[in-house]
Amino acid sequence: MTRRPRTTPEQLGKARLRSWVEGKILDLGAPQIHAQHGARKAEVLGAMTGTVVEIGPGTGPNMRYYAPGVKVIAIEPNVNMHGPLRAAAADHDVDLEIRTVQGERIAVDDDTADGVVGTLVLCGVDDPEAVVAEIRRVLKPGGTYFFLEHVAAEEGTGIRRVQDLVHRPHRWLANGCETNRDTAAVIDAAGFAAVDHDTIDVGRAAAYTRIQLVGTATE
Repeated sequence: MTRRPRTTPEQLGKARLRSWVEGKILDLGAPQIHAQHGARKAEVLGAMTGTVVEIGPGTGPNMRYYAPGVKVIAIEPNVNMHGPLRAAAADHDVDLEIRTVQGERIAVDDDTADGVVGTLVLCGVDDPEAVVAEIRRVLKPGGTYFFLEHVAAEEGTGIRRVQDLVHRPHRWLANGCETNRDTAAVIDAAGFAAVDHDTIDVGRAAAYTRIQLVGTATE
């Protein structure tokens, strides 16, 4: 039997620190994301009914968009997020269940979700293709996947050069987030029945994360 290497107290401390920093970064950026994408989120998430799986909901900024009474299964491995996430769900009358697992192995049965939501998720997972495959697995036929991601700028642009330069420190600060990932290609190649997305430059205030992908895919 192969033994897993033991996690040292120092490693645990670094993981907790990164998780705490990740939560603070998400909270600081939430008002800007709401201003830029709130209307689109309200339109798509607000129309979702039944059971919705949200991957990486963080501290719960999306809870405000769901219709009251919607069942949300939250796939959130960062336990530092759970308290604020529960509070946000309670504030907006969302029926919340948290599952502390990774997005690459969603603990949800096949064809369970009427909708799946993932915002600022695929940039930070180890295997985005596996996560999207899991999204397809849990979605019911005709179900909608809503995504919002910051993505790589075009090669040769100044923004892309900055993304490449800050890639490693940003990855540490944001708990694994990649600044220069081609997420559109991952979603387009996943095999959804239909995909509709836009790539938007939200402006200088977002610095090197200003290039963002937003859209839906239908199973």
